[in-house]
Amino acid sequence: MKYPHLYSSLDIGKLTIKNRIMTSGHQTTLVDEHLPTDDFVAYHTERAKGGVGLIVMEAHGVHKTGLNTPHAIDASNPEIIKIHSELADNVHKYGSRLFAQLMHNGREAYPSDDQTVTVAPSAIPTERFHTIPRELEEEEIEDIIEGFVKSAIHCKEAGVDGVELVGSHAYLLAQFWSPKMNIRKDQWGGSFENRLRFAREVIKRVRSAVGSDLTLGMRISLESMDDVGASTEESLKIIRHLNDLGLLDYWSLVIGSSATHKGSSFIVPPQTESADNLFHRTNEVRKIINPLPLIITSRIYQPAIAENMLAQGIGDVMGMTRALIADPHMPNKTLEDKEDQVIPCIACNQGCIGRYQEHLPIRCTVNPRTGRERYFDEVDSAEVSRNVTVVGGGPAGLIAAIIAKKRGHQVEIIEAKKDLGGQLKVMLGAIHKEQVETWHDFLINEVKRLEIPVHLGKRFHADEVKNKEVDALILATGSKPSVPAFSTDLEYTVYSAWDVLKGQEIMEESVLVIDWKGDWPGVEAAEYLASQGKNTELVSATYGIGESLQQYIRHKALENLDKYGVKQTPQFKLVDMESNRLKLKHLFSGREEIRHPEAVVLAIGNDSTDSLQLYRSLKGQLKEVHRVGDAYSPRSLDEAVWEGFNTGMKV
Repeated sequence: MKYPHLYSSLDIGKLTIKNRIMTSGHQTTLVDEHLPTDDFVAYHTERAKGGVGLIVMEAHGVHKTGLNTPHAIDASNPEIIKIHSELADNVHKYGSRLFAQLMHNGREAYPSDDQTVTVAPSAIPTERFHTIPRELEEEEIEDIIEGFVKSAIHCKEAGVDGVELVGSHAYLLAQFWSPKMNIRKDQWGGSFENRLRFAREVIKRVRSAVGSDLTLGMRISLESMDDVGASTEESLKIIRHLNDLGLLDYWSLVIGSSATHKGSSFIVPPQTESADNLFHRTNEVRKIINPLPLIITSRIYQPAIAENMLAQGIGDVMGMTRALIADPHMPNKTLEDKEDQVIPCIACNQGCIGRYQEHLPIRCTVNPRTGRERYFDEVDSAEVSRNVTVVGGGPAGLIAAIIAKKRGHQVEIIEAKKDLGGQLKVMLGAIHKEQVETWHDFLINEVKRLEIPVHLGKRFHADEVKNKEVDALILATGSKPSVPAFSTDLEYTVYSAWDVLKGQEIMEESVLVIDWKGDWPGVEAAEYLASQGKNTELVSATYGIGESLQQYIRHKALENLDKYGVKQTPQFKLVDMESNRLKLKHLFSGREEIRHPEAVVLAIGNDSTDSLQLYRSLKGQLKEVHRVGDAYSPRSLDEAVWEGFNTGMKV
């Protein structure tokens, strides 16, 4: 077997899990009125069907004061029993195990109509959410502890196999044990023992209520990565103290803290981080908790990474959450020696944590079925095989071709360039985009595996359809960078962000990057140029730099821009490009500023005029012409992939 450690069984408490692959607690927003929906059940059932050993459901609120979003699950509601009973039956049918996280967020909450006031051990303002919590009364603390107990009982009655107490990421349990967030003078604060009293009482009372049959674990941030949450040394002391109770069945380690912007980036770490670097001190935890199992979660996105960590003894179970969001069937595919068919995660954070932060249902940029499992159970065969021509080999075109071919159509791809990939070839030039390259290679391999004919270096013309049998044509010809009209006698050089990211040599030492949306092309181009030693200024027509990036990606980008010395100028737009100068205007005051750059890099949107003209020339010749991705309208990768998939399912 290629991955013997990964596919070995393990005992956790009185349970046995069939392999060491886990999907860890992550918010899905597949919730209505604080109860899981049918989509939630279908989502997790799909992961069990795909072969995962352990499913840990997202954080369940245990008290009305601890529902941190409008779509948080309320485990204190007895209606949860019926819903989770159905899910537990589904999961068990496929041989997987099901746990639920129990959490109170405390002061860490997205403001909503449900929760305009947050509560905490002390009224210490939050850096990240900019709220001042209300200090809990002692009777409220007791009520919240009982909320943990009641919620655990509901989970047990539903047939859930275990519960995981969330002491990670500076949520309420961690707020109590933190001397920076808990300055109480009563029995719940002050000394180390008093600050740990809340956690001790939760563990003791939950264990007493559910007995020894229900698996009980604790999740904790080994390192908060900020100046507010616990350091590794503090976490080790807390682990030792709570482990000595002898009531837990396992420990689960993560990294990061919700309390600060910097620390929150590690809740779902960007591509810049590696599991090895994040968890290089787990041996110290193992010495404390031995013989209890240790779960590790964060940046474990390939079976090879998980196998290596298991072989080194870094942990006993590997949380591969984003990998399983991208492809819930990764465990079975890998076990069946079909690893090349696994849809790889690209760590973009757009469809998963990004949508959660906007209170939207979970999706995945590279797998449109994610979160839609009830509606796209399988790629069904078409009733009649048709001739489908896909014009354009970018992500939208490739996905459309792959899906149409899987449905039994005769498909061909026509691409004007000498290789496939479209704008993915641009993304590959950005810093830390190795996982994008893996997905790019996966798409190319799928085209080859499915034996889809590809015509490279061939520009498609509308009159060609007269001599072809085409039942449906999918136009995926993309867009090109927008360039404003300007004088031809410029004394400075003008590039596009695509030029930079595709590797064109920039000879000038001083570069001005003009960005209109705060999205990845401008930000990545500025970061790349500055990393090469260029004197770089990034001007953006947005409230703040990187405004359109998912916040954890943005945090790391802002760190790097500062590290490389990029001058950041938000709230200015380009208004004119003259021969020896460039004119900027403040978005609100209208104040103008002048720059005299050596070179200008433009990231001011994309233009799909060429695709529009081709579409209009085809409309009268074919009954069925579909536009997908930027050929329809320049937007993000999410829309391109979804439209390619949806069109491939319809033709």
